[in-house]
Amino acid sequence: MSALPLLLAALAAAPGTAAGSSPPSLSALAKDLSAAMGPPADGRRGLALRVETRARSLAAPLEAALSDALARMGYSVTPTPAGEDAEAAARRSGQDWLLRVQAGLVPGRRELALVGEVIPCWESFFLQRRSGARAQAPRLVEARQPADPETLLLGREDRPPGAPFARIRQLARIAGRVVALAVGDAGDGEAIAAATPETVLLLSPAGAELARREPDHSGWRPVRDRSAALAIGDFGGARLAVQFAGELRAEVLARRGDRLEPVATLEAAPLCAGEGGVLFGQFAPGKSTLLDELTPSVDPDARPRSPRELYGASAAPRGGPIAFSILDADLRLELLGPTLETAAPALPGVGVGFALADLDGDGTAEVVASSPTSSGEDRIRVIAPLAERPVIFESAPLAGSVLAAAGGDLTGDGVDDAVLALVSRGADGAPVTDLLLLTSDPRELP
Repeated sequence: MSALPLLLAALAAAPGTAAGSSPPSLSALAKDLSAAMGPPADGRRGLALRVETRARSLAAPLEAALSDALARMGYSVTPTPAGEDAEAAARRSGQDWLLRVQAGLVPGRRELALVGEVIPCWESFFLQRRSGARAQAPRLVEARQPADPETLLLGREDRPPGAPFARIRQLARIAGRVVALAVGDAGDGEAIAAATPETVLLLSPAGAELARREPDHSGWRPVRDRSAALAIGDFGGARLAVQFAGELRAEVLARRGDRLEPVATLEAAPLCAGEGGVLFGQFAPGKSTLLDELTPSVDPDARPRSPRELYGASAAPRGGPIAFSILDADLRLELLGPTLETAAPALPGVGVGFALADLDGDGTAEVVASSPTSSGEDRIRVIAPLAERPVIFESAPLAGSVLAAAGGDLTGDGVDDAVLALVSRGADGAPVTDLLLLTSDPRELP
């Protein structure tokens, strides 16, 4: 059973809940908005409060936080329920002011924004013959704060009735064959890293190119089908690390304007990274596959766990009970916990384009996976390994082959998405990659 409803129920307390129990972001926002409004003018303390948001879970805790902050500013606050004309209700009850607040997550960013309209409700002596005339012009007050994880969950809009679990859309098109992807904070917020055999790219969450590096291939050992290990995480002097099959060492890259420049090397391949940590490994000599070697740090003395070979590894962006996964050459996906213990039964028949992503925000990552075979078309599936009915989403056929995937929050709603590399042939016959976004963000759903 998902833990999300229980969490939301605990956070969305009744309107009388003390602001001290509100998520820190809500308390800070309420304080900022009340400061922007200022203390009661001319002793007019009566204030009707209306909170409007498309996320039902957000309304009650935000109303409680605002009520407390405004009371501390000197107002006598009366929340007004939805379903009636807020200004008319405020006038009938003899309020001095109506504060009508609209709240929502800022698209593409982990921020919550409040915009309030301060409306005078007392009767104007000079305009008393005009019903509903305002004594003075309304004014706007605003506040914005980075949203903590609890606020992100509360601020997530409700899923439209009948909407699918997820949606797939194109993010960007890249020349060449993308063989590795990573998502994470590259130093300036969430970003996408993509590697083709010729180029390493850093992209914005919307798919715009930010920086690139074209590696020097001299000295690389020949490999029939070059792959790469790519991760965004804590690598000392920078946040991005990459190693290509056949390359002697991994490079740690830092962004310098529109360039990715090497700042260090690693004696291990950066397989994946998430809040649960980083995994390192080694490429099999002369091959594009990896040894079955998993270590949480660079360890020259590490030995493979078994003689099998791996296609790759993935980390859950936010950790959790399923923190890592590895795909072996038999297309069997092993699901591991934070200390690399078995976390769930292995999944057979998983394609080489796979990632872990907590798409529903319940604290346990789902598996986003391509088809195990490719015949010019591919499909993307979302699998919940611990559910009674594991397959919770399957796409229509896609022209091409999904060769890489990664999870991370690219829409800014606080819940993971996945980006996938769909490789096909362009009009000139050269390989081209469409980066696809798979998201369950309600703002993206039809």
